[in-house]
Amino acid sequence: MYCPKCGKELVKDEKICPTCGFDISTIDSDLSEPQSETTAISEIPQDQTKSQTQNEHIKKPFNTRLFVFAVLALVTIIMSFMAASNISDGGYQIMQIQSVGGKTLEEAYYQQLGNIYSGYAMFVRVCGIFFASVLVGFGLNTSKGK
Repeated sequence: MYCPKCGKELVKDEKICPTCGFDISTIDSDLSEPQSETTAISEIPQDQTKSQTQNEHIKKPFNTRLFVFAVLALVTIIMSFMAASNISDGGYQIMQIQSVGGKTLEEAYYQQLGNIYSGYAMFVRVCGIFFASVLVGFGLNTSKGK
């Protein structure tokens, strides 16, 4: 007799399958009745059920392409945020320039230039996120064809 759940061959007096823990005693009471679907399953050859259970445990292969694109995306985001930080710091330093004589036209110019640098830093961050998402998208598309 074979276990109806995992297909393991059972010893005649066993009440619980040693492999999967299925309660065989519930089937024993049905054996006196005409052959039902449950007993038909228990008579499946062991080789067939083993191959089915082995296929369920096969691990999917590591997707190298997706990993490469994900790493590239991470590097892109890190580099864009580092560049944006440097641009933003430079803009802040320009905004801090003051003349000795008080508020002048140059100071107003430097204020605006600092604001432009801050806006450009935000643009660089957004571009980094966009290109990283494009890279991940390419990685997902190329991994589907594998």
